[in-house]
Amino acid sequence: MGGTCRAVSLIFAQGTPGMSIRMEKVNEIPSSPLDVFLLPVWVHKRISVKLKGLIFAFLFVGIFDFVFHRNLMELGFFQGGAGDLILKSILGIVASFIIGAFDVICTMVPIAEFAIMIGNRSEKYVSARLPVILMKSYALSHLLYVVPVAFYIYSGIDWTGVDMTSQLKIRVLFSVLYALLIILPFLQLGVIYRTISIRTRIQIFGKLILVMAMYFWMQLSGEAILFVGDSLYAIIEWIK
Repeated sequence: MGGTCRAVSLIFAQGTPGMSIRMEKVNEIPSSPLDVFLLPVWVHKRISVKLKGLIFAFLFVGIFDFVFHRNLMELGFFQGGAGDLILKSILGIVASFIIGAFDVICTMVPIAEFAIMIGNRSEKYVSARLPVILMKSYALSHLLYVVPVAFYIYSGIDWTGVDMTSQLKIRVLFSVLYALLIILPFLQLGVIYRTISIRTRIQIFGKLILVMAMYFWMQLSGEAILFVGDSLYAIIEWIK
């Protein structure tokens, strides 16, 4: 995986064995074409159940939500003197953490509790710390979005004005980006599904129910997250 993915996966990884032992364990896990889109099996296996790792998960998702919800450059967020920039940066980090915590907890805790319920009813093993595991898996799944969403928001191209009269390269980029943005939510579900498959013993029927529940719940929670993000940004604008 790339440097960014490696760095973030290490943040959420569990345990601190020696490097040689760790690499031996990693090499024992066969690679798969799905690793490119759904993250390697060893990443899912090493997601820690420690609560302190959620701080990084909240901050990572929150920064993603805050920075990619709107074009901050066009809104002049980074304009002003040094004092204004420091104040806005501090407020932005605080707002990002709040948004991230709200996003991660509200999105994944109900799904994790539902998974625990399914596991208990079917007498299949599900860790009591599954909410922590799935919250971190959800945070990792945002890696899929970083490049395409950053390009969409900060490329400087008015995508809403792309039509048949636009340059060929712009139309091609728009088509590729549009297709990616449609596929990515399903790949995100795939990442979380893979975590559930690896970290629990829930059978296929139960996992399919969880995926359908995740899809509809993430649509609903997404609206609430957007509202919270807009509200916090408006507060920052008012303060500064």
